[in-house]
Amino acid sequence: MLKKVLLVDDDSVTLSLCDMVIKRFTFAEEVDKAQNGQEAIDYFNDIVDDSNNSNTDVPAVIFLDLNMPVMNGWDFLDEFIRKGFNKLFPDTRIIVLSSSIDPRDIQRASNYDIIIEFISKPLTLKVIKEIKQHSALVPHFS
Repeated sequence: MLKKVLLVDDDSVTLSLCDMVIKRFTFAEEVDKAQNGQEAIDYFNDIVDDSNNSNTDVPAVIFLDLNMPVMNGWDFLDEFIRKGFNKLFPDTRIIVLSSSIDPRDIQRASNYDIIIEFISKPLTLKVIKEIKQHSALVPHFS
């Protein structure tokens, strides 16, 4: 089981449902939430600022929606990389969890090394089981 994941989505119902599915199906012990990409960037800035505290757990997985106000998922990804968070937290992986089924979004996501999956909403038990088998995450679930 993962120690912590971060959900980034502007829909409170989606956040609640994902939280429930993640905990119920033993994917992660803790679930943190951000309602847009800017909140998620601030979250990682806080982790960096608190780096003297060794008790700070970095999320192993970020479930990222693409279409959000303030800062969308694409802008979050670009800022995450620009700030070097992908290098500071090399074990953190991103799973796009979107209502988009646009092939252009799926293609664009494939250009980011830190994205390991592109999943259509909603997050379900079947999807959780599949994610647990991903080579980047298997060690956490063995």
